[in-house]
Amino acid sequence: MLLTEKKLNYGDHIYVRRKGLFYSHHGIYAGEGTVIHFKGTVKEKKDPVVIITDIDNFLNSGKLQRRMHKNRLPPSETLRIAREHLSKKGYSLTFNNCEHFVTYCVTGKKTSRQIRGVVGGIVGITFTVTAAVFRKKRAKKKMGNL
Repeated sequence: MLLTEKKLNYGDHIYVRRKGLFYSHHGIYAGEGTVIHFKGTVKEKKDPVVIITDIDNFLNSGKLQRRMHKNRLPPSETLRIAREHLSKKGYSLTFNNCEHFVTYCVTGKKTSRQIRGVVGGIVGITFTVTAAVFRKKRAKKKMGNL
């Protein structure tokens, strides 16, 4: 079912996929067609700031999506936290990206599924490569003992 602005609630964690599913941009729905989020795209992240914009600007022709949280703060608290961060800087792709910011506003904890997924992938690749190198060395050692 298509999510529309009419189905949003104040304080909802919303997001939109960017660059063909490569990453998502996250924001807090602040009501009356506005969203609080970090300004800019990945290429513009030189000195991003938390801003409030209209939802069309936030979506940038993308498909509106909502993330549900099991344990979340009340919407009024979410909006209070988000508004306190307006005009603040401090963006970091790995430690304080738009998803970290929004998840913090909604749950009180800074997390990013996108970053966890990337880190998990790197750990998995590292483990696989290390295991392959270890097996190869072990096989060579075995061949040398024959």
